[in-house]
This record gives sequence, structure tokens and C-alpha cells, in this order.
Amino acid sequence: MSEQPPSSRAAPASLSVGPIVPQEIDAVVGIFLEAFHDNVRLVYGDRPRPDAMRDVWTFVRATDPSGFLAARIANDVVGYAIFVRSVSALRRRAIASGIIFVWAWRAITGRYGIHWVALFRLLWNKTLFVGGSRRFRTSGDAQLLNIAVARAAQGKGVAKALVRAGLAYLARCQVGEVRLEVRPDNLPALAAYRENGFVERGRTRDAGGEWIVMTAQP
Repeated sequence: MSEQPPSSRAAPASLSVGPIVPQEIDAVVGIFLEAFHDNVRLVYGDRPRPDAMRDVWTFVRATDPSGFLAARIANDVVGYAIFVRSVSALRRRAIASGIIFVWAWRAITGRYGIHWVALFRLLWNKTLFVGGSRRFRTSGDAQLLNIAVARAAQGKGVAKALVRAGLAYLARCQVGEVRLEVRPDNLPALAAYRENGFVERGRTRDAGGEWIVMTAQP
């Protein structure tokens, strides 16, 4: 789910977008923690540890490296987007490789600093959401999983460039359709997604409210 409003102004000449490299994972974890502070605080408290995000995103990058994109201005990472060709394939690889059990052990032993009551509430929320939104697909299960731009770089066309690059990657992979979800009151995000060819297909809900389900043909 991609909540943060993509920026809509002209991008600076120094803006570039390309696959993230391992050394940039910590930078995008910092952007995530800034952009989704309230959700992170619910699960991890006031001083979240980056270990869980770092572990999961390192796995995602290793699985689909060209779909995990970083936006850079003057060599500084200012935003990211995670496009995956198949959510189900990503899930199967996590189970088959055993990494999901490693994550579970690290969570149980306290490495991630998770607040368990909040985590179970979040998982239930995700279960409700997934059950309600999958019916809007017409082919495949490609997804824009997450996108965020550093606060200091918003309003510079960064997110729009990330979406454009992600769609180009999926087109090269001959993906027929990609899906995302966005809150109805996130008007800048809606405008940017529509500009990049996304069309509303329906609406679903989770415990936090309504989501618009959008798809595009890369």
C-alpha cells in the first residue's frame, strides 16, 4: 500500500532513478520511518529499531532487484518505490528459503522490538484488506508495494519519476497489469497515479478505513 502523496512539480535536472544498491538500504529505511511514522510507532514504539525493515527489504531486493528503485538527487537517496512482478512468488520464496522463520525467531527473541498486541492488530488488519482487494485484479499479481519520498525532497517530482520507472521495468518484464492501493483523501497521490495511467477499479476497506484499488497496464 502506498499512502504518501507523490510529488507533482517538475523534477530537478540532477534527479535520477535506478535499482537500489545494498549500501542504500539504510537510507530508504530512514525515509520509511519518517514517512510512515504513526504506523511504525504503533508497532515498534517511540524508538523503532530498523532491523526488521532492513531484513525484509534486503530480501525483497535480492528477489527482484530491478523492481526496488531508489531516487537520487546529487547522489543522495531521496525516495524509493518497491515494485514486484508477483506477490505470491515473493511469498513462496520467503517460505521456501526459510527466511520467514528466521524473521519470526528474531521477532520472538526481541531483536525487532515489536509490540505484540499492536502487531496482531496490524496482521488482522492486513488479512481483512487482502481478502477484500484481490478481486479487482484481471491478470497476474504485480504490485506497487510501497513508495515514499523524503520530506525535504517532496514537491520535486520524485515520486512521479519513481512510478514512471517502475512501470517501465514491469513493461520490460511483460507484466500485463500492476495494482496499488491509496486512501481516497490522498488527492496528490491519486492525481499522480492517474497521470501515470492508473485507473480506479474499486474500493475496499480495512480497520483504518477505505482504500481505492487502482491498476495500470505497464
